This record gives sequence, structure tokens and C-alpha cells, in this order.
Amino acid sequence: MQNEEIKQYLSRTGIRKITELDTALLETFGQEEGRKHIERLTELFGRSEERLLYGTGNSVYLHRQEELVDYLNQSLQMSLLAAAFYDRVFFRRVMEYLCEYDSFWKGDIFDIGCGNGILTCFLALRHADSCVTGADLSRNAISVAEELAGKLSVGNVHFTGPNELAHRKCDTLFSSRTVHENVAWTALREEHRKAALSVEGQEKRHRKYAQELSAFVRYQGYLVSVERYNDDSAYVGLLCALERVGFVPVKGTRVQFSCKNGDESAAFQAMIFQKSRC
Repeated sequence: MQNEEIKQYLSRTGIRKITELDTALLETFGQEEGRKHIERLTELFGRSEERLLYGTGNSVYLHRQEELVDYLNQSLQMSLLAAAFYDRVFFRRVMEYLCEYDSFWKGDIFDIGCGNGILTCFLALRHADSCVTGADLSRNAISVAEELAGKLSVGNVHFTGPNELAHRKCDTLFSSRTVHENVAWTALREEHRKAALSVEGQEKRHRKYAQELSAFVRYQGYLVSVERYNDDSAYVGLLCALERVGFVPVKGTRVQFSCKNGDESAAFQAMIFQKSRC
């Protein structure tokens, strides 16, 4: 029943299997407009890869690709095409996890880094008695998420920028793939030139991010974290940083999964934490 529910939900959103994004863009937007999208996305992805490899200016948030995110979320149609190609399997795996640990979702729910709102709306539909708030840095993503919520007739969800959540706390915080946009990373070329950071160094790198997450969660509330990490020192550093600010892992909730992410395979770590102190 769970898999059928997820399958039906993805179908309602418009997420379908896409093997080639370029072909889908041409079929959806026509030859002329489709080719313009392909050329622009090729340029933006190339710039993104160069930034990750060599760094850029004084920016330490190397994985925060605002221009690319805004382009992919310029419309609901474009956003769903990109999500279908890059994230269809990821969404399904995360939804399976959310359903398996259904009892941790209650009261006020925040989805930090909600993107186009596909997972946010899924949570809102499953937990109709909860008030669900999705927040994202991209105004384009927020606009697309609002349109999706309207399309799905979800009434208990609201989308906003993260600054508007200041001083508010929730019972359950959902944070999916947000670390790499909120942690100071070193350009890959520089990272490879130097020795890899120790667990202590990784914990220090993640400390500010962990504090920001903690500020959103009430005492004895929950953090549901899904991040793209191998089971390595970087992930252990994140766990140590979360523990430092009072998040205790809930026994039996850690799941590691891998899935194709666009053209590549990626590993993800999912775990639930409870806030043990104010």
C-alpha cells in the first residue's frame, strides 16, 4: 500500500521517468525554445563544476548554486522536468523512509530547503492535522512550490524564505540535502592538494550549520535528516556537530541508501534525532 501511495502521488505531481533531459526539453518546449534551455543549462552546469573544482572569489558556499536553482525553477513545468530526471528515484526512496518512520511527524513541521515542494506537500497530505511550512533560499522555488500545492489542493502547507522562520520553532524539522548549501567547503582542487580533514576538523566545519538547525527545533522535538554523504569522516563530523548542540540519534532510524542522481549514482544517509536540551 505504501509503494502504491507513493506511486500515485508522484503521478499526481507530474513526476515521470525521463532518460534524457535534453530530449524532454525539446519535446516539452519545442525545438527553438528547447535548444535555448539546453544551451543555458549546459553553461550553468559547466560554471557550477568549475566553481566546485577551483572555487570562486571569496565565496565559501561552493555548493550553493543560486543561478542554476533559479533557472530550473523558473516555472513549475521546468522544475518538474528537472526533478523527474535528477530526483525521481531519490524522492521515492525518501518518501519510503518518511512513511516508515511516520510516528515522528506531528504538530508544527518545517521543511528547510524545500525546493519545489514535492516532499513538503507529501508530508502535508500525509499529516493533515499538522501545519507544514516549507522554506527555501530561492524565491523561484517558493513560487513553484506554492503552485504545486495549489495543483494538489494541499491546504495545510505554507512556503516562505528561511529568514521569515526566525525565532519560530517546530516539533519536527525535515532537512534534506541542505548541508552542502550551508557549510563552508573547500574547492575540490584545494581539498585534494591538502590532507583530508580529521573528524574533529569536519565537526568544526559543520558546527555553525548544526547550531542553525537546532534553533528551529523545540526541546524534545525531532530532526529528520537526509544528506548526500558516504559513510566517512565528513558524515561522522556532521553527527558530532549535531550531538554537540543536543541532538541525540534515535536508535534504529539510520538508513543508508544509494540511487541514481541524474547521470550519476549517489549515496545518502538518513537518520532521526531528538533534541535533548534547550
